[in-house]
Amino acid sequence: MIGVTVAKSVEQIKSSLKLRTEPKANSLTLRIGVKKYVLPFEARMIQNDDMLFVHIPPAAEIFKIAGGKLNVVDSVDGATAAAKALRRPRGPKRKSAQKSVEMSGEVAKALAAIPAGYKIGYDAKGNARLVRMRTRRKKK
Repeated sequence: MIGVTVAKSVEQIKSSLKLRTEPKANSLTLRIGVKKYVLPFEARMIQNDDMLFVHIPPAAEIFKIAGGKLNVVDSVDGATAAAKALRRPRGPKRKSAQKSVEMSGEVAKALAAIPAGYKIGYDAKGNARLVRMRTRRKKK
């Protein structure tokens, strides 16, 4: 069955989101009167601008942030949209790809004219000149 996608339930999406979270100890607090208590639960959360996933064993819930309020996501479509919005890339963080810069023909000719073993340097007055490159030796 190549190319066939199976619709996931909200519970399956919550289970997959649990695997993407990182535990945060002592992140839940409760205020009673003027006293603030830290609850001894290990909460797992992922959030972005308009979605929030919270897992406090044994329950998990997906919320949509709208108008300063949290609304529970009950539909499969909403849960699928939340899973896409909360997706983090796997593997190590990658630096952004460097963009290629176009170089004019004059600059390319000038750089090609620099002899091997030299680079462009500047003197105290700011004038460009050729400077011998430093050759480093391997440490023994």
